[in-house]
Amino acid sequence: MAVLVACALGVAIGLVLVWANARAAITIALMEVRDGEIHLTRGALSPRVMDDLRDVVSRPRVKRATLRVVRAKDHGRVEVRGEVSDQQLQRMRNIVGNVRLARLVKAGRR
Repeated sequence: MAVLVACALGVAIGLVLVWANARAAITIALMEVRDGEIHLTRGALSPRVMDDLRDVVSRPRVKRATLRVVRAKDHGRVEVRGEVSDQQLQRMRNIVGNVRLARLVKAGRR
C-alpha cells in the first residue's frame, strides 16, 4: 500500500511540474500593477501595447493586479488577477487581441 501511495504522489508531482513548465512556455509577458503603475516583471511587449495598457490601468487607477499575456493561436490573450473593472478588462483584451502574436513576441527582442 505504501508503494502505491508513493507512486501516486510521484505522478502527481510530475504532473504539476509538467503543467508549470507548459504554462511558462506559453507566457509572453507577466506584469504587476500597483497604484496605477504597470511594471513588466517577465517577458517583453511592444512599446505601443505597453503604453496602451498603462493608460488603461491609470484611469481609473488600479490598486493592485497581475496581468499575464499568453499565446492563443495567432493572437495574445490577457489573464488578469486583481482589482480590475469589467470595462478595464475588456479594454485590455481589445489592446492585446488586436495585435498579431508575431508583433507581440518580436517587439521586445529586436
